[in-house]
Amino acid sequence: MKRRTFVTASALSIAGLSGCIADTEYRIAETTARTGIDSLDFSVRTEVPDVTIEHPAEFVFILENTGNDAVRIKNHGVWPFGLIAVHQSPDADTSIASGKLSSQSYETSDRVDVKPTGMGLDRTPIAQTLEPGERARETYRLHGEEIRGEGTYHVVPYFDDTLPSYAMGDEWTTFEYQCAIRIEAKERLPV
Repeated sequence: MKRRTFVTASALSIAGLSGCIADTEYRIAETTARTGIDSLDFSVRTEVPDVTIEHPAEFVFILENTGNDAVRIKNHGVWPFGLIAVHQSPDADTSIASGKLSSQSYETSDRVDVKPTGMGLDRTPIAQTLEPGERARETYRLHGEEIRGEGTYHVVPYFDDTLPSYAMGDEWTTFEYQCAIRIEAKERLPV
C-alpha cells in the first residue's frame, strides 16, 4: 500500500513539474531605439538578456537632451516614458492584449494602479524639463509570461490616449520614439 501511494505521489509531482520544465526560455537578441527629434537621443541598453517565467529581462531606457535648448516632456503615469508595453506590430491596437513592461516607478507612483490583470492610470499629465546635456533614465522589466513567442516586439504606449509629447517653446508636439526588441527562443535540452 505504501508503495502504491509513493508511486502515485511521485507521478503527480513529476507531472506538476513538467509544465515548468517545458516553459520556453527566451533571450533578448537585439534592441534598437531612435527618436525623430534632433535634440533628443533615445537609447535602450539590455542589462539582463535572459527571460523566463520566473526571471525577467531587464532594460534601461535613456533619453538625453543633446541640443542647446531645454526640452519639456509631458507624459502620463511616470516620467519621461510613461506606461509602456510590447506588441508584435509597431501600430498595435492596444485594446488587444499586450505584453506590459513593468517598472519599479509604477509601484511607487501615485498616478499608476498596478493590478494582476492590468494597469490603471490617473490621466493627469506630468511635464518636466530636460536641460541641455541632461539624461533621464528608467529601468523596465519584461517577464516571460508577457512574451507570445519569438519575433520582434515594438515598444508602444500602454494606453492609446496617453501619447507623450514635447515642447521647446509654447507648442506641444507628439513625442515619437521607436524601440524594437528582437526576442529569440533559447535552445533547450530535450526533456
